[in-house]
Amino acid sequence: MDLLVYIVLAGTLAFLPSLFWLWFWLKEDDHPEPRREILLVFLAGMLGVVVAIILENSFFSANLLFQKFFGYSVFWFSIFNIFVFAFLEEITKTAAAFFTAIRSKYFDEPVDAMIYMVAAALGFAALENILFLGESLKIGVTQSVMVSAFRFINALLIHVSATAIIGSAFAFSFFHKERRLRELFVGLFFATLLHGFYNFFIINNIGAGALNQIWITLLVICGAIIALVLFEYAKCAKL
Repeated sequence: MDLLVYIVLAGTLAFLPSLFWLWFWLKEDDHPEPRREILLVFLAGMLGVVVAIILENSFFSANLLFQKFFGYSVFWFSIFNIFVFAFLEEITKTAAAFFTAIRSKYFDEPVDAMIYMVAAALGFAALENILFLGESLKIGVTQSVMVSAFRFINALLIHVSATAIIGSAFAFSFFHKERRLRELFVGLFFATLLHGFYNFFIINNIGAGALNQIWITLLVICGAIIALVLFEYAKCAKL
């Protein structure tokens, strides 16, 4: 495949799902945020993929040394990697939003936090999609379309849902800054659980293929419902 066609196809398949979901969330905002801020957070989320990869590789190497030293099983080695990787990705997406828009003057109402966190998550997912699709395009266009469809529905929504949970912590502590650290801890905990269990079922393929897909789908649906409910509550957040 011609290199230019390869790049254009990978970019299109990677970005379209993220742009669709970004449009979906933005149209739910009664007081739209400046597009420049949204773009800044989106790009910061993309940069977060690079940071997350570095952190994950560092943790993997450290965990490998601990496993050799303490001799714990391959199962626990995998569990530590899965949930710590999920935590590191959620921290990275949170940092992307926090050091751009959430600290800016445009963060002037509770629900803004969830909009900005979702924008960071979608930027993160977009670049992650490119990495996945880049590999699948080597196999063929059909394979790439299948990967894109799967990530459009599942992986991307998990990123959005988990990060929206953390965004709700910023939203619900908007008028109570003294509670922010506690709210963020709770948000990160549940976001990591959701993201981690999703990764666990994807990687370990528990049970028969159909059963495993049911668990994955249930997690995605539950995560999306939780995110939408939290978003509605954030829109109504008062003093």
